Amino acid sequence: MRNKVNWRKLIFIFAAIFFIFVIFLPAVFILSNILHGGAILNWQIFKAVLISFFIGLVVLLIDLAFGLPLAWVLARSRSKMARLVDSLIDLSLVMPTAALGLSVYLYWGEKIGLARLFGLKEGLFDKGIMMIILLHVVFTIPYIIRSISAAIRQIEDSYTEAAVTLGAYPFTSFRTISLPLFRDGIINGSILAFTRSLSETGATMMVAGLVSTAPVLAVNLKNAGELPQAIGLSMILIASAIFILIGAKAMLGQKTINLDHVYPRLEKRIGKLTIPRNLMIGLFFIFVIFLPTIFIILYSFGNWEAVFSETIIKSIIISFAVAFVVTVINLIFALPLAYMIARSKSFFGKLFDSMNEIVLLVPTSALGISLVLFWSNFLSFEYIILILTHLCFSFPLLLKPLVVAFRDIPLDLEEAAHSLGANSKQVLKTILFPLVIPAIIAGSIMAFMRSLSETGATLAVSSQIQTVPVLIVNLVQDAKFGQAAFISTLLFAVALLFLLILKYFTYRKNH
Repeated sequence: MRNKVNWRKLIFIFAAIFFIFVIFLPAVFILSNILHGGAILNWQIFKAVLISFFIGLVVLLIDLAFGLPLAWVLARSRSKMARLVDSLIDLSLVMPTAALGLSVYLYWGEKIGLARLFGLKEGLFDKGIMMIILLHVVFTIPYIIRSISAAIRQIEDSYTEAAVTLGAYPFTSFRTISLPLFRDGIINGSILAFTRSLSETGATMMVAGLVSTAPVLAVNLKNAGELPQAIGLSMILIASAIFILIGAKAMLGQKTINLDHVYPRLEKRIGKLTIPRNLMIGLFFIFVIFLPTIFIILYSFGNWEAVFSETIIKSIIISFAVAFVVTVINLIFALPLAYMIARSKSFFGKLFDSMNEIVLLVPTSALGISLVLFWSNFLSFEYIILILTHLCFSFPLLLKPLVVAFRDIPLDLEEAAHSLGANSKQVLKTILFPLVIPAIIAGSIMAFMRSLSETGATLAVSSQIQTVPVLIVNLVQDAKFGQAAFISTLLFAVALLFLLILKYFTYRKNH
């Protein structure tokens, strides 16, 4: 029995070492340049950072304005329409960002898109800040909706029912009772949406035009050989992610919203606007989120070029091979580490959890440059560095749901099994593993798709290897929209398949 316990501890130690030296330290290694002054900051860098933060804040405000009421409707409504919208929300999350960037550009920026509805001879918007905002809203609003709707579903209906019974208007009940209770969901969703906007690279390149956001500039500086400037910009992005996380941790759980004041006349009028509100939200979802996401499919029906060149086939093989290898390695180390974090009652469990969240929030282009600096001291083979890079940004996506799943399993179940004579292997096989299978599948799909769709980090670490997202970006830059649409459609089909699998296992877990 003692040897088995030692083997168990040894597995936890190996998992912790893997996380520290393969995931966390390489991700923040670039911050070590503070000590020896290896970074350069200039006005171009500060301007790009300001543009990125401005876009992120505008996107977040739009996400909250439309995502919060939509999340409320999805969490509270049991209609078929609400269930349909709920199923479609995640499309932009699993759609590879390079394909999504092309889809959004064709929808808003070309005459074959929404402009056709108005009989225009050119697109509604040119490349630039407005197009970037529209793009970022598409792939960030699901974070807001999912985080808020999950928090709303945990609120007891009896609270709001009691308020309405006592004469409160529905909006008053929502504002003074429900809103403070799902406040943490708003904060979590806002953090994810803002940092996701702050880090996007590949899709942004397609719609940015002459505008340089911080992640795009970081990749361009690195590729142009301006490494000190790229390091300086990456340090700002990584430091921003850490400060955002610290601020969020300080706010979470602090129920300080004071919404006690009631405005009867105003709130009664607002309560009567339910139908116009739902209509506006529905139109927003259809024309700003859903259609831009799938427009690449509509475009492909009459414009794609089914070309299977050697370059395309090689890119597809590389992308799927890297994603598969990365997902398997992540799973091997994430399972024991997630269990350790979930069951730890010491400071170390919270420390590893916070370190994982930092890596999760680090913009991938900055992360890629940090990894290049770290691994170039030990390795020179680009494929190995590419795999290590994809491990770094995909590992947190797998670890997070596993930690939550293990925490949801009562410790009493394990203790009861041990008291009845079961050993650790039997407990794992008969109790723990069956209960965390949905989380394993969900996390593995997210890690696989994240690796398959990543552009910024890949561009930052490799100049020779061309994955599918990088190929799409290059085809768009060469104005080969037909070929780019064909490859994007293939990726979308894969993403849709994984989404359906994820929905199936999520449904089984909840029923």
